[in-house]
Amino acid sequence: MKKFLIIILTIMTISTVIGGNYHWNQKVSAVQGKVNVTEEKSDEDSVERKRSIEGKKGEADPVKGKLVMLDKVNFLPKDLQPTFQKAIEERRPVHLMIIGSSSTPQKDGAWPQLLERKLLDIYGDSLIHVTIKEIRGKTSQQVVEENIHKELVKMKPDILLLEPFLLYDNGEIKMSERLKNISKIIKSFKKENQNLIILIQPANPIYGATYYPQEKNDLKRYAEQNNFIYLNHWEAWPDYSKREIEDYLTEGNIPNEKGNETWAEYLQEYFVNYGEKE
Repeated sequence: MKKFLIIILTIMTISTVIGGNYHWNQKVSAVQGKVNVTEEKSDEDSVERKRSIEGKKGEADPVKGKLVMLDKVNFLPKDLQPTFQKAIEERRPVHLMIIGSSSTPQKDGAWPQLLERKLLDIYGDSLIHVTIKEIRGKTSQQVVEENIHKELVKMKPDILLLEPFLLYDNGEIKMSERLKNISKIIKSFKKENQNLIILIQPANPIYGATYYPQEKNDLKRYAEQNNFIYLNHWEAWPDYSKREIEDYLTEGNIPNEKGNETWAEYLQEYFVNYGEKE
């Protein structure tokens, strides 16, 4: 009987230990589960907070970028500012197209390329895009008759900086006919973009010219009569009646390095510093 009781007690003890251990393990598992859930929830909250912060940052960056661009517009001439402001609202760069004769070359170091570099440096490619087109060896009459400008018209620039073959036309076409050709070219561009801003400038000055300076004055008068912006870069060059100007030109009477830098600096000042002066 005594042995029987001992066996019973032993069995009960073992059962109690096993049951207690199982219960303890269940409690530990439950606690660990809560910890894991808490950690997972914490991680999820952290990710959500990060996403929220990044989202707000993403929303703020475009606004900040827009304000920076609008601030840069203040450095532009008043006549150009609305065009840039409109482009900023439409989230696109302003398209400036530069067209001219061999006095407006596309090569590196020429004034159009120097101007483009300066504009991109100041305003950035998100605010301005520049297209340069040299139409070499053609009079204004040939440009019109051969519709050379029509492919450029399709690009619909916002601003057209035109050097209208004044020097190449010299001695070939009457000034009255040249002005008609200029009007036809501009009309084609205006047809595609009625809000197009026209900037007109003469070709480079040359030494000892007689009729050419008068033609340059006729071009200025034409621009003013048609409410185009006339850029008289000649005022940045030496007097064309003095031999000093030959230091700025090649033997072919187009700008050399010094001449290109002079021309470019005048235009850079117009596009960049004009706003500061006002």
